[in-house]
Amino acid sequence: MHEESLTQTTKSMKINIKKSNLVGYAMLLPMMLLWACNGGFKTSDKGLIYKFTQGEALKKPYGPHHFMLLNHMLIGPNGDTLENSFKSDTLEELPYPLQAKNELLEALMMMGSGTEMEVKISTDSLKQKIGGSPLIGLLESGKEARFIIRVDKVMSAEDYDAYRNQKFLNRIMAENKLIDEYAAKNRVANLPEGGWLLDSTKMIKYRVKQKNGGYDMAHRRLENAPYSKVNKAVTFHCEVYNIDGTLLVNSSMEGRLYRAEKVDADPFESALAIYDVKCLNILPFYLEEGEEGEFLVTSANGYGNKGRIGVPAYAPLRVVIKSVTAE
Repeated sequence: MHEESLTQTTKSMKINIKKSNLVGYAMLLPMMLLWACNGGFKTSDKGLIYKFTQGEALKKPYGPHHFMLLNHMLIGPNGDTLENSFKSDTLEELPYPLQAKNELLEALMMMGSGTEMEVKISTDSLKQKIGGSPLIGLLESGKEARFIIRVDKVMSAEDYDAYRNQKFLNRIMAENKLIDEYAAKNRVANLPEGGWLLDSTKMIKYRVKQKNGGYDMAHRRLENAPYSKVNKAVTFHCEVYNIDGTLLVNSSMEGRLYRAEKVDADPFESALAIYDVKCLNILPFYLEEGEEGEFLVTSANGYGNKGRIGVPAYAPLRVVIKSVTAE
């Protein structure tokens, strides 16, 4: 009799436990369905729609004097990639935001080192925040785009300064290595250093072929006053190559002369920025009529840290300037 009663009690407990589990599952199921339907995204009090795909939100935002190193990807409503800094070999650098003035700044304020977040944003809001981009300007209104943001590091101002200095040094060394390799392979026989001169302050390696066909090894052109110091403008022909030999610009093929202008005596200080290749606005003033200059320049005197179509960021260039005529 006792055993029968105990068995009934045990069965009753099991049933109660099962009923309790069912009630819990029933309450949890709508939440799980909602989470699954929304893809795991959350919505902040300010309307930011986001989810962390790596790491988790900061418990407290960083204060002032911090910098973020990150990459981002912008994906349009149709799944097409509009921006992608992950393909770059350098991280984007941003001051850590102190106020969540918009969705993207709010997202960044939640992110620490090693985190990754996906953000949903309307195309209308996107146009207001990044209106200068033609790709974004053409997006259909009322649609949804996505940002993927990955923060590599958040650094103090002191650490950031050290990072920037080391990055600059690494860049200069990498560019000059490519320039030195080109110069070594393209020497003029029987001339010291293959005919190349170096202006170490401007980081330009160059040689100048004179009217008689010989190379000028006596005058260090870039360290002295330009030959056309009294002229406000010069016309010239030019060829611009990537350091690997890819032709980028050829004025003769374009059927026109280029023209550089300056304001004061020193074109390095006051040349007008007419051309994207910075040195084309400057170097023609250092050649006499009938001379041809060949210049190996770092990106600071080329297309800079952004490059252009067919030219990567921080690309050293080979620039040939000839047919210079002073005006």
